[in-house]
Amino acid sequence: MILSMHQASYFPWLGLLDKIGKSDVYLVMDEVQLADRAFQHRNLFLTADDKVKFLTIPFVRKHYRKRRFSEIEIADGNWRAEHLNFIRSNYAKHPFASEVMPYVERFFAVEHRLLADAVLASMRLSFELFSITARVILQSEMAYDRSLRRGDLVVALARSAGARCYLSGSGAKSYLDQAAFGADLQLRFNDFQHPCYPQWGASTFQPGLACLDALFNLGADGARALLGGARPGNAASRSLPANLQ
Repeated sequence: MILSMHQASYFPWLGLLDKIGKSDVYLVMDEVQLADRAFQHRNLFLTADDKVKFLTIPFVRKHYRKRRFSEIEIADGNWRAEHLNFIRSNYAKHPFASEVMPYVERFFAVEHRLLADAVLASMRLSFELFSITARVILQSEMAYDRSLRRGDLVVALARSAGARCYLSGSGAKSYLDQAAFGADLQLRFNDFQHPCYPQWGASTFQPGLACLDALFNLGADGARALLGGARPGNAASRSLPANLQ
């Protein structure tokens, strides 16, 4: 069984979807803390005038650094209307807006109290549109030593899940050691090369956006083929931020 794990991400970027799509099981790190600059509660989109903008789900900030991600509450119910209005305003003229918009509207029609529930709902919708069938499990459901950190934590969670292979993002190469996994648990790295695709109204290609951007530009079938056909020769010329690797 191939396992990947990562923090939950609001409409995740293509690299995370690519890794999860190659996995049998995806373990959501829902016991970690929320990081302001991470992509757990926000993601990047393009405006109609070719500018990059964060859409962010507001959360209750009181003592949030002492709480698990799964415990943090959403602060303002108006964010759903604001995000939906932004997407309607900036993606309505995209080639596949009529196909994708009903799914987006369905997502924003549901109210969530907890941040994790809203983010995971966005991921499940993304999985549906990209035909990703990995089984989703939660860190909070696992039996493991909760004092462990970083590489030791990854190994413990992979073993608790019964994985034979752990598929990691390339950003973890700096702290994961194959020797720590042992002979019965293989470590593999998913060296994702970001493919280019036509972005409606954009002067130059912008990588690392929320997956909705690819869906509005390519449709579900085209976006699925994009991940399946990602090759080093199609890589975007711009480098990705370290927190996306």
